[in-house]
Amino acid sequence: MTSLHRNESGFTLIEVLIVSVLMIVVLGATLTTFNSFQSNAETNSRQNDAQEEARRSMDVLARELRNLASPTNEQPQAVKRAEAQDLIVQSVAPVRPAGSLNSRNTQYVRYCYSSTAKQVFRQRLTWVGAPDPAYPTGTACPAGDWGTSEFVAADVVNDARPLFTYNSATLTNITEIHTTLWMDVNPGARPKETAIEATVFLRNQNRVPIARFTAAPTAGGAILLNGSESEDPEERALRYFWYDPAVSTTVPRGEGLVYEYTPPAPGTRTVYLIVKDPADLENQAASQTVCAPGTGATCAPGG
Repeated sequence: MTSLHRNESGFTLIEVLIVSVLMIVVLGATLTTFNSFQSNAETNSRQNDAQEEARRSMDVLARELRNLASPTNEQPQAVKRAEAQDLIVQSVAPVRPAGSLNSRNTQYVRYCYSSTAKQVFRQRLTWVGAPDPAYPTGTACPAGDWGTSEFVAADVVNDARPLFTYNSATLTNITEIHTTLWMDVNPGARPKETAIEATVFLRNQNRVPIARFTAAPTAGGAILLNGSESEDPEERALRYFWYDPAVSTTVPRGEGLVYEYTPPAPGTRTVYLIVKDPADLENQAASQTVCAPGTGATCAPGG
């Protein structure tokens, strides 16, 4: 027992070094894992923040699109520019300045994407005068001549992918706008890019009516024209104008939902219908060929 107390032997230097190396390896692995976890957590947090910021911006955009205000009553003229990365609309401003002569309190709003800055910008132009000014035509993002300019979404990596898509290439026929933001706060690494999408129906955009009709010969040599299959997207009353291009393409041969047309001579006639809504938006139905029976006219059965 006494010999054990007097024994001053301990760990050899090699053993101490081995233990030290093992501790360094374990500690290094632990710290590396912790740093990686912390870095991933921070990146995910930044990605979530960027997405929330983008969602708030899309909510504002949706509200402005739903409050479109055409400069002419019932005319679909509120969309000024509709490109893949650039959108300009005229909408109602949230606050009307005191003494403003802008009776509709309208404003121009622009959303554009800068692939260089990886940001989406929102620009506004308001006015207090009675006539609506011309909207700025600059194409840089952001461009000058706008009253206010701010970025509303960062870390946007759409690049060549469209920010906006439309249901028509014609400005006056656009009734839906789809927005897609590709977000990535750490390009080329995790987490992967995410897409935030929204589609807005332009409820204030008056739409072109749809013209349809039927044509059938009658026993008396007339042609019975019926436009009851026509429709107006806003379900408002339509006006119906019937044409025989062999007689005139500018002056209708008759008007009304149902019209019995007696052509100037029997035989094969080509007729068509134009319908107009209360704002004079019009649509022409495809022509139909009908044979009106009569003296000297030979009509095929059912023609």
